Order: sequence, then C-alpha cells, then structure tokens
Amino acid sequence: MKLIKPTVITDAMFTSSTAPEADFAAWAVGTAYVVGNKVIRTTHRIYECLADNTGNIPEDNLTGLTPKWLDIAPTNKWAMMDDVIGTSTTIASPLTVVLSPGPFGGLALMELVGKDAEITVKESPSGITVYNKTISLDGTVITSFYDWFFAPYKQLDSFVLTDLPDQFYTPEITISITATTGNVSCGVCKLGEVINIGGTEYGATSGVIDYSRKEKDVFGRYTIVERAFSKRANFKIFTDKIDYNRISRRLAEVRATPSVWIGSDIPGYEPLVIYGFAKDWSIDVAYPTANYCNLEIEGLI
Repeated sequence: MKLIKPTVITDAMFTSSTAPEADFAAWAVGTAYVVGNKVIRTTHRIYECLADNTGNIPEDNLTGLTPKWLDIAPTNKWAMMDDVIGTSTTIASPLTVVLSPGPFGGLALMELVGKDAEITVKESPSGITVYNKTISLDGTVITSFYDWFFAPYKQLDSFVLTDLPDQFYTPEITISITATTGNVSCGVCKLGEVINIGGTEYGATSGVIDYSRKEKDVFGRYTIVERAFSKRANFKIFTDKIDYNRISRRLAEVRATPSVWIGSDIPGYEPLVIYGFAKDWSIDVAYPTANYCNLEIEGLI
C-alpha cells in the first residue's frame, strides 16, 4: 500500500502547456459586464456574470443577497491540476505539459483520453534526462485469438508511477499525451511524495457509491436519473512495528488532503487505485513485531 501526497502546483511550477489559457477574455476592471458574460481571472477560474456590473472582482462577489458572479469551472489549461474529478484539460493532440514542482517520486494521471502517454524527467530544467517511459493507453483485455481480432477497443483512463527519481532538488517533468486523431484529455494530474504504508493483505474490497437517483412509482416502474459516482475501498495492511509512529503521523498529515491511494500497482488491480481521502483508519497493535492498519478510502467525484 502506497499513497502519493500531491504537491500543490503553483504558477511558478507550471512551466508550459500546449493548452492555452484562452477560454474567454481576462476580467478587466473598467469593463461593463452584462448578464451571461464569461471571463477568466488570475485564479485560473472561469466566472459568469449574474448581474450587470463594472469593477466588481469576480472572486469577491460570489455570495450575498445579489451575487454578481458565478464560479463555473477551472480554465482548460488548469483543469487537470485542480482537485475535482470531472474537469479535464482537452485539446487536439498532443497535450504536452512541463512542470518544475520540486522533488517528487510518484505521478498519477486519471480521466485520460488518448493513445499513448510519455513521461520524461530531467534532473533540472534543460538538464540530463534521468527517466523516460511511454505508457500505452490501450486498455483492451486480450484473452483469446477471438479477442485479438474482435474485442472492442477500451481506453485505459488512468495509471500511476511510483518509481520516478526523487533525489533531485530541481527536477523538470514533461507529460505528453498523444492520439492518432482527435482530441486528447487529462482530468487529474497529481505528482508528489510517495509514502509507503505497508503490504496490502488479500481480502481488500472495492466498489462505488452511486449518486444516481432511482425512484419507483406505485406501479413498480423506475425513473432513473444518472449522476456521478465515487470509488471506495477497504484495506487491511500489514506493517512492521518499527513503522508505527511514522505511519500514524503520515496518515494524520493527509487527513484532509485529497491523495492518490494505491492498494496495488500490479496490472489488473486498477480499481484499488483511488484519488480521494481516508474516511477512517486505525492501527491494530496485533503482534510484538507487527501491526495491522485498517484503512477506509472514499474517492472524490
């Protein structure tokens, strides 16, 4: 069991992107805005005008009896960097992002659309390449000759890497998502410190919490409104006694921080990778030399 504690990406860390931040015009203090106008701000958010106004800063006028602005979404460039599932950076292939986030050992990319993803790490900006890997985003499972010829294509929509070199103080990472035709997209890009919790025991469970509405009338007929869902999982983790204090501290550190929880990074166990938070955890001091950590994870929508 590992987790990636994400680094908060700032403007200074976001070196470049092929996705321009040009969704709408930037808000200007002297411009008269009318209902329906949309603008972007230096917060990398898109705001919609709810009431005619001039000079009212969007992020300062979102509440009250007559709010003048509505926070809609992140800009396309920054959508992959926010903490929300369901907002994606989408452009025509390729999507290439360059970041200088400081030391990191893990990377998670989720809500992917594309054919391949290439990850390149340099020891410093314009320095020597110390890591390069290309991941195929073809998630089709082939179990027979029939599948080889006729199985429908399945998009691999997420993957994690926990073997990135973390010994460099000023590394630069380039993430490139490509496709043969059409658009590519990335909904979640999280990189940061890899924290080892222990060994995941067999018996782990995973599933989803479905927020769809299902209502039955008096005749037994259902009306179903499809909505989002979040992942969830329960783990029992074997840990060494010597790690008791360390694990307790690290889990407490991320109690309110959306993180990437990796129950297993073995291919085929992708449902055990969840972007979310620890809903509940406890450590059972079971033996003189070993403990068990019981961990309940709830994913973000």
